[in-house]
Amino acid sequence: MARYSFPKNEKLKSRTLINMLFEEGNSEYSFPVKVFWLSSPKNSSTEVQAGFSVPKKKFKRAVDRNLLKRRMREAYRLNKMELIDLAKKKNLSLSLFFIFSANSILDYHQIEKSIVNQLKVISGKIKNFD
Repeated sequence: MARYSFPKNEKLKSRTLINMLFEEGNSEYSFPVKVFWLSSPKNSSTEVQAGFSVPKKKFKRAVDRNLLKRRMREAYRLNKMELIDLAKKKNLSLSLFFIFSANSILDYHQIEKSIVNQLKVISGKIKNFD
């Protein structure tokens, strides 16, 4: 049975790792979410760590930013298992950072569709690594 949770150790919090992700990582874009990702040989206890952001410049109210981050986290949480299994199989650590880029609040299904597409693209690129 798949575990659909998002525990604390899967949250991307390390400032150095986040900076490295933006400097050296790859990015994918599928409206309305952009994802930065970086793979490295397994060095931590978790295979995949993810972070989420909504720009304050576009959404002044914290309520709106939090709503969008909750929707992105939920979409990721329900669709991350294939990526985690692949990272385990390839013995990799993955760092992901999702940034919401639309100018208006979108419904959950649009956000989920975008995140699922990006996870599939990243999985495809990781499968080609050797």
